[in-house]
Amino acid sequence: MLEWSAPQLSDGAWVKKSVEMSDCIGSDVSFANIYLLRGKYNTEISRYRDFLIRRYYGTGARLGYTFPVGRGDAARALKEIELDAETRNEKLRFAFLTEAQKELLEELMPGRFIFSSDAGDSDYIYSCRELAGLSGKSFHKKKNHVSKFMRTYPDYTYAEMGECNWEDAAAVADAWYYEHLQQENESQIAEYRAIREALQYFRELELMGGIIYVNDSPCAMTLASKINGHTVDVHFEKAVGECAANGGYAAINNFFAAGLEGITWLNREEDIGIEGLRKAKMSYHPKILLKKYSAVEK
Repeated sequence: MLEWSAPQLSDGAWVKKSVEMSDCIGSDVSFANIYLLRGKYNTEISRYRDFLIRRYYGTGARLGYTFPVGRGDAARALKEIELDAETRNEKLRFAFLTEAQKELLEELMPGRFIFSSDAGDSDYIYSCRELAGLSGKSFHKKKNHVSKFMRTYPDYTYAEMGECNWEDAAAVADAWYYEHLQQENESQIAEYRAIREALQYFRELELMGGIIYVNDSPCAMTLASKINGHTVDVHFEKAVGECAANGGYAAINNFFAAGLEGITWLNREEDIGIEGLRKAKMSYHPKILLKKYSAVEK
């Protein structure tokens, strides 16, 4: 029988180990996301042998079980999920299925599910090397944005984020929130709270990031974490004031990527169906659009 609980900071070690055992590079398996979004989706997690299993109580694509992530007998783990659904008197539902997981689910439980997907749920995954170098015609405009920032603020400095300067990142988040106060909505409030909580538990969540300073004042920041040894998930990226209008977003993106060693992929998460966000993410030429599926038992 599966035992469920809300994600706790103390779950980080075993969750990350299970993810490391898998080949998953989706933003949904990042422990920081699992923890920080626990309230939004009433997330529960269960440890079955070397597998991580999640259950989401959101809506649409954020409702149901996830495919077991880890290493071992996936068929047996799926049987445990099936038994759990039976005890709840519910149809089986799965969320965040990758193409490979969808195919395996269909192989192990043939003909039992109706699958659907939404382009807004796909992760945008980039070559870290390309975002660091911005070489070639494809990145000409992005390189110009970074150059504009450097010309406008010749005294800028960039620093990796750590426990000694996370409060500077919090200052950027605060400024971003107050700049957008007139357009305040539920999503913005939730994002701001998630940023503040992430910074509060920077060490426990094993986060990383970078901060840009102009005249010794922080004006841009990015906050991320490793999904595995070769993939980093970028959770938040903010630039404020004139910095935002003068290439600040392109600069923090580029500086952070350039400072990473041994990283192949940067996952910059979904566009959640927002056309402007989709256009911005596509402009960086993703190498992978990681499609995700939902499955509902017939």
